[in-house]
Amino acid sequence: MTETKVAASKSVVDCREHLKSIAEKHSCSRHELFSVLAGHELNNRQVAALLRNYDAHASVLRRYLLSAAALMPEPVVTWVLENVRNEYGNGDYSKNHQEQLRDLVWSCGIARDEFFATKIQEGVGKFIAEASRFYRPQTASLPPKTKTAAVVAGAISATEMLAVKEFAALQKAFYSRGLQHHIWFDHVGIEVEHLDESLSLALYFTEQESGRAAVEYGLKGVLDANLHLYDGLLAAIRQYNVID
Repeated sequence: MTETKVAASKSVVDCREHLKSIAEKHSCSRHELFSVLAGHELNNRQVAALLRNYDAHASVLRRYLLSAAALMPEPVVTWVLENVRNEYGNGDYSKNHQEQLRDLVWSCGIARDEFFATKIQEGVGKFIAEASRFYRPQTASLPPKTKTAAVVAGAISATEMLAVKEFAALQKAFYSRGLQHHIWFDHVGIEVEHLDESLSLALYFTEQESGRAAVEYGLKGVLDANLHLYDGLLAAIRQYNVID
């Protein structure tokens, strides 16, 4: 391998690790929600509230991801479409991720009426509004010379990095019910694959002028937005039997 190729390879690794480091050091990665999920048994009302709110944010993210594909340059659109296809069941809609989540709810013995009557927390609504600014950015609202697609690539990377942590923590909350191997928790592995794809997408833009700054702008924006999401999910749990 030539010195030029070695240098380029090192640059890619360094950039990938830099983006991951931003997410790992962000306060949302240490949000109290993760310790609550890992250390407490949830009753049925808490499970219903938690998953109803998670479902609300995930449903919107799927649509954001779908619209993001239209913004991507031809060489990288496949990375986004593969993620979208997986979300919607890989050609079999009965296996889409929303149905898997809801099957987990029914497996806990929670009634449909109870699940759908659950309040969507303010923090979840704030997340949806804030994330829209980075998944569907308006050019006029961006810093000068910032490419919209690069911002979206950063947003997607932030979501996928956090999803790995989210599903690992959520899985722990269902061990006591014997549901830790429910199909919805296949996301623990799936999101690792999505993360690799999203970082490849982000790196495509960092090789271009002003691309790195745009990617980081989207990345940090969604990390900040996730603070609202995690506040909302924690509030959903704590409205039934306070957990300290």
